[in-house]
Amino acid sequence: MQSMGALRMVVAYGLGAVSVAAIAWLTVIARPVEIHPPPDPVSPRALPSLSPFPDRTVTTDVTVARAARDTLTGVPSARIDDRQYQARVTITHTIRMAEDDALAAWIRQGNDFPTGIRTLVDDGLGRISVGGSWLAPTVRLPPTLTTRDGRTTARFRVIVLRQLSAGTELDLDFQTPKAQPVALRRTVTLRPTEWTVLRTTGLQPERETPDRLRFTTGEQVRLWLVHRSHGFADEQPMDPFAWGTALAIGTTVVLVFFLLRSLGTAWWAQLPNRELAIGLLLVAPALLVPMLTQSVESIGYVIMFGALPVLALRHASRMVPVPAPWTTRDVLAVTALGVLVALGMLIWSGRQGQLPYPELVAGAMVVALSAATAAIVFSADLGVRNVVVRLAAVSAGAALGCLALALWARALAHGVYPPDSVRLVLGLFWSLIPIGAIAVVTRTWSRPVVAVALLVGLLMQGWPAEWLDDGSWSVDPASQANPRVGDRELTELLRGVFGLLLLGFVLLVVRLRRLGQGLPAVHNRAAVSITIVLLMVLYLSPRGTGNLPDLNVSVPLLSITSLVAWVTAWWLLGPPDPDLVEPATIDEHRDLVRSALHKRLLLISEQELYRVGRGKIGAGELSMTDFEQQRGDLETALDRHGRHPETAFATAAACSPWHNGLQGFVVCLLLSLPLGLVYGAPAGTDLASYLFDARYLLTLPAFGFLFGYFYPRLRGTQPMTKVLHLMAAAVLTELSAYLPAFVEPDVALLEKVQLVAIVVGQAALVYIGLGLFWEWRIMRLAGEPWGRVRNVRSLRSLATPLVAVIIAVGTAAASAAATHTVDRLLRGEQVTSAQK
Repeated sequence: MQSMGALRMVVAYGLGAVSVAAIAWLTVIARPVEIHPPPDPVSPRALPSLSPFPDRTVTTDVTVARAARDTLTGVPSARIDDRQYQARVTITHTIRMAEDDALAAWIRQGNDFPTGIRTLVDDGLGRISVGGSWLAPTVRLPPTLTTRDGRTTARFRVIVLRQLSAGTELDLDFQTPKAQPVALRRTVTLRPTEWTVLRTTGLQPERETPDRLRFTTGEQVRLWLVHRSHGFADEQPMDPFAWGTALAIGTTVVLVFFLLRSLGTAWWAQLPNRELAIGLLLVAPALLVPMLTQSVESIGYVIMFGALPVLALRHASRMVPVPAPWTTRDVLAVTALGVLVALGMLIWSGRQGQLPYPELVAGAMVVALSAATAAIVFSADLGVRNVVVRLAAVSAGAALGCLALALWARALAHGVYPPDSVRLVLGLFWSLIPIGAIAVVTRTWSRPVVAVALLVGLLMQGWPAEWLDDGSWSVDPASQANPRVGDRELTELLRGVFGLLLLGFVLLVVRLRRLGQGLPAVHNRAAVSITIVLLMVLYLSPRGTGNLPDLNVSVPLLSITSLVAWVTAWWLLGPPDPDLVEPATIDEHRDLVRSALHKRLLLISEQELYRVGRGKIGAGELSMTDFEQQRGDLETALDRHGRHPETAFATAAACSPWHNGLQGFVVCLLLSLPLGLVYGAPAGTDLASYLFDARYLLTLPAFGFLFGYFYPRLRGTQPMTKVLHLMAAAVLTELSAYLPAFVEPDVALLEKVQLVAIVVGQAALVYIGLGLFWEWRIMRLAGEPWGRVRNVRSLRSLATPLVAVIIAVGTAAASAAATHTVDRLLRGEQVTSAQK
């Protein structure tokens, strides 16, 4: 028996060695993948070849001149700053070719205008980027064709409008054509008019005068121009106090203070939490430095996708009190997913010629069968068929994964690999962070959380369209340009940072839910701090930036808006009412509401007695004895109910703060959805930036969540009075983002009034509807009809909803009558330097 067991082990180890050897052999013989040029964004059948033709010539004329008033007709007046220079850059590309040239015929068809023309000019001739502050969208005029004496001339004009302050350099970047080989070398003539060429790079001039600069380029050339009226002082004056920097620092300090306060003393009392805080404090600088410089960017990748996942899983293993409920089925499911990914990678290896298909298929079969047979031999003595089959399946899947991983590493060594695979690996590693973090917050391991975290981790690195782009599988990864957010390239590292910010927001919401299961959360300092942090984050950049003439004015207001959200939230959460009695059950809530309704009836009856009694006593229809008796009965009844103000409509109605907050958030979100249709759908290059851009849809509902969560603490004694205080706070916060529109002299008074009307109308439409819903909800929970407090047959009772309707109609009218200036101010259209 011992000899048979030893023989079985030898066979098993031998089969395992065969599998490992097959993987090593296939990896060694794998060939480098050929680098293919990036696919043309226009169909090859639509755009003719741009290879050099001896009879084609290209010239580019660039004229930089002051933008006259008639050329700024479509630019909103609020965007034009008379203190700055408005530059009009006119770029004219001229292609001269034979009459029967295929390019001339393609231009005449104009099937892909303007996309095809833009591709021809930017990719075939080289894109010209113009710096400076964005003033208006770039305009491309239709091409003009002239044919004479067997020659065809095509002209393409591009008009760019920029705004520059005194001393600001106007940057002209003549980029290298993307089409390979370079289509044509072009002769560029620059006419700077009122500007002077300050410095250049990559340029050898053929003619150089103050009014004209001519050069030939096929590579990248950059020029910097300044206005001729500007001079450089020998000594630079001291910069004035920077309000933007001060407010940004102040906002950061307030956010950090409330963030630390939201954790609570109980959180800091635990040793693993303190170790986690120290670990994050140590890795934060090493993660932020690569965001500022690319020289040490690799360190940031190691920390983001290596150190942080390990730190998160280690902390979760120490904090979660229950073991992970993973079963054999979970292992099989993970193996199946791994096999799918491995098959995709192996198919790529075959398609790109890393290994011929016959060798790849034969080698994969040897690797999988050897591993599976080795597992069967190892577990044969167990005698349980299901266990043996599962071990064989897992072993075969693991072997195929190792083969795909080895070939992927070989592709990395050769320098050409599918870019999607890098995002896949980084996304999988990053997903370990939310898995561990949510396990700590929920105090348990959950399969749905793992699945959602994996999906979010993959989406953080790009939308599904990027993953399914088959054309990206055969190009040099270095030629794949990442999208940009602002002035930064959206690399995988920056995507991970955005994901961490989104994760932190979600974790705060989850903690707020856990704290809000009981009524004491209304007065919990941690819950208040979390809510303030969430509000401040949502208002850090309301409606976007870069749409006002003086950018130095609008940037500080981003911090002002966030700080105003903090102040208004602090004002709303007034001191606790000592007379407020919170019902513990629905029955107690019902008794309080019925008692309050009875007290209201007595007060109305007393007022009616005084109003009617005066006439009846004078007419002799009511004696003073009867009047005093009725008044005494009412006074006695009122004394039994207490003389203090009623508080039944100011309680949480025996519901948890989280439940009330969720109700307020959902109602406000539904009421504000029409506003989202006005401003348009959010946009973003990935999941994090998309959600970041969608924050304007959550600002008003966030105040609705504050209303429901801390309803007993809000100022007021009933839903409508509390809603009016809430609306005042929200309107003040929203208007603080548009202060430049009020101080800007170019914005007319009527436009400023329209701006206030729109903001007030939006808040009134959402929050008055919330107040009416809350009235109905309190009465419904008490089992009483809403008509007891809101009589639809009484005009006085309908005053509040009628005012809401009138304000909503007025808002719609103001929005329709508002000019393009106010529309730009409200939408806050973001324009990045790359999009300019």
